[in-house]
Amino acid sequence: MIEKLTCHGYRGFSTKQTLELAIPNGERGSGLTVLIGPNGGGKSTLVECFSKLSMRDVSFTEGKRNKIAGDKVEIGVYFDANTAMLKTVPEGGSETEWTEGVERPKIYFLPSRRVFQPYFSKNPWDRDTFIANPENSQFRGSALNNFTYRLFDANKASEGFNSIFWRILGSRLEWTIDQDDSGQYYVKVNKGNAVYHNSDGLGEGIVSLLFIADAIFEAKKDELIVIDEPELSLHPQLQTRLLDEILELTKTNQVVISTHSTNMISIESAINKGVIARVYEKDGSSTVSSIDDQCRKYFNSYVNNIFNPHTIGSDARSCFFAEDGFIITEGQEDVMLFPKIIEQLGIADRVPFFGFGAGGSGNITSIAHIFKCLGFSHIGAVFDGDKREDYDNFKITYRDAGYKAWIIPADDIRDKPEYNRESKLGLLDEKYILKPDYKDDLKSIVDEIIEFSKLHS
Repeated sequence: MIEKLTCHGYRGFSTKQTLELAIPNGERGSGLTVLIGPNGGGKSTLVECFSKLSMRDVSFTEGKRNKIAGDKVEIGVYFDANTAMLKTVPEGGSETEWTEGVERPKIYFLPSRRVFQPYFSKNPWDRDTFIANPENSQFRGSALNNFTYRLFDANKASEGFNSIFWRILGSRLEWTIDQDDSGQYYVKVNKGNAVYHNSDGLGEGIVSLLFIADAIFEAKKDELIVIDEPELSLHPQLQTRLLDEILELTKTNQVVISTHSTNMISIESAINKGVIARVYEKDGSSTVSSIDDQCRKYFNSYVNNIFNPHTIGSDARSCFFAEDGFIITEGQEDVMLFPKIIEQLGIADRVPFFGFGAGGSGNITSIAHIFKCLGFSHIGAVFDGDKREDYDNFKITYRDAGYKAWIIPADDIRDKPEYNRESKLGLLDEKYILKPDYKDDLKSIVDEIIEFSKLHS
């Protein structure tokens, strides 16, 4: 398996950067590496490094070699006790060499634009043949016509392929390969009531999903699967189901994805030793920063906090894709009410707040640690007036990081009267164990809920 990748001199990587890959350990998502970051930060470049490693005849054109890095490209890979390098030979030249005597790693690479010509010839390829003959993705958006050869394999083993395809899709979409009178082959799709059309009539998301399902289908443990922006053209529900398939696969297999979607970030994966790495520009170079084990401990505490389940929810995870400058507050009331305060002060500017708050002042410092690990250099925090100790601790912890903290001149953001609540009996006891008296009735209710929820398919 691939332990790490280095990149130096390719496009924006003027300084050498290292990406440590997740290694599967049997837990869901443990083999998943997720690349995040702003547009133009270098994510796609890093992803393309994997495609270059899989090719036999590689060159780097003048416009893709970084002049600050000496007009040379070096991509290193560490795998299966091997260390290998793909690099340009002469300075200022396009031709490359690969470390002698080292076999290239097996990489199933999918670029972000996934299309194929609707009519094609017959040339069935198994998975090993497909991986051994990668298409040159020199130009983003080119048709990936070699993929049509894989469709014959998928069609022959349709039961296994479709079990993945349909689970992600959420419904059955019957398809097969047919041949027209001119001898050309095409994907014939059954839309119901004996209405058929070819793949040219499918939406971009469905076509993209064919590619992704094939990447997962028959995946082998000695391969690395790399998918650039798997979410493109996929409905959010499909993204969620796709992530679930990837989490299951990465119990035993390595997968790298580059994404702009919060639906494709798994906190479960991160807790289980998966990697979240941010690729961004810093000091004139694309830079890679990743979460550490302390981040994983924080994630674990957040997802198990039933009183603040949104601390690292989808609203909060959107900040992973944000620019520097957002502000962490204690709770959801602060996020809702600070804009009203700003408006009443007659200020027109908007402030980017973190999610729905940190879930308490004690979490602000730990949330800031996550963003520091991901390379954010400009983060602020606001504390209630009665949280002076947490405020002081934040300032000490992040005084060298350039982070800023403020404490409001009141104990809380709004007046809160005292109140008492009546005790209530619930389904679960104090240890969150279901009480035996409710099991039969509750099982009947849950069975109906599950059956009802399936009716959309």
